[in-house]
Amino acid sequence: MNTASPMAWSQADYDEFGLVPKVSRHTYHERSLFDKPELIELLDNYPRKWLQAFTMGSDPCKSEDWSCVDIAPESTGEQLWQAVERGRLWLNVTHVEQFSDDFAELITGMYDHLGKHCPHLQNPSAHYSTLLISSPGAQVYYHLDAEPNMLWHMRGQKRIWVYPAMDTQFVPQEYLEDIYAGEIDENLPFDPAFDERAEQFLLSPGDVASWPHNGPHRIVNLDMNVSLATSYYTPLIYQRQYVQLANRFVLRGLGMKSRSMEETGAVPALKRFTYRAVNKIRPFHRQDRSASYVTDLQIDPESPTGIRKLDERRHASFSTHATTDS
Repeated sequence: MNTASPMAWSQADYDEFGLVPKVSRHTYHERSLFDKPELIELLDNYPRKWLQAFTMGSDPCKSEDWSCVDIAPESTGEQLWQAVERGRLWLNVTHVEQFSDDFAELITGMYDHLGKHCPHLQNPSAHYSTLLISSPGAQVYYHLDAEPNMLWHMRGQKRIWVYPAMDTQFVPQEYLEDIYAGEIDENLPFDPAFDERAEQFLLSPGDVASWPHNGPHRIVNLDMNVSLATSYYTPLIYQRQYVQLANRFVLRGLGMKSRSMEETGAVPALKRFTYRAVNKIRPFHRQDRSASYVTDLQIDPESPTGIRKLDERRHASFSTHATTDS
């Protein structure tokens, strides 16, 4: 029986994980969980409300080309796989740890190991995990995630560009606050000149990419890809979150144009206290972004592009407002 750790890293690898852009190795991709037949079976049985589909253009500067795609309820896992193979699609198999005991055990093991060997992560607990199945040539536009995350690569090859974190030259402060507030999605304005300061990696099966919290990044597939994106929270992460929310809902609401992003000390502590107190009395409501998933596109495995045009726009199958006939 092989008892080797799936993450047999050097001490430097553990010390730097999540603090600098880097790629480390793992062996999770060797598990049958990521074999094509098992992935197709997963797609066959997956709740459509948790299975998201998107398509996009080829210009990294035109994030407005990113569009949601409806999934017909009768679509089989094989049909979805075929559509991704031939099209320009990105499937997000969200909440995978809630649906699959095998994935739950896998992700719990990942975080148990990282918590033991990376004390700077402060015993991270899994927050949200998504299995990603995406087409040759598909891309994810320049964006920033509110929570710290990492990308475990399982099949195919992709390039990832990681940009300096918490630098307003790359992410204007108001965008950062609005992402934390849930008022806009994660996509950001992109300038190709940003690549001069990016770190670029080619990911192959068995790689895991990590980067500092709130590091902007973008991705381009070389061929069909399967990855697992996992995010986590720790007490330290909440410090940043509440500072950003206080800046957005309290200080910006008062018209203050200069808002410090400092996270330690008496003033940030007061900001966090003020936000929590005001939010308890008069809650600040976050937008339900999934309610805006409206489209006139639907996955079609027979189409050369993997999608077809619908006669009229509708809520996508994974929208919270999806109707019974969608």
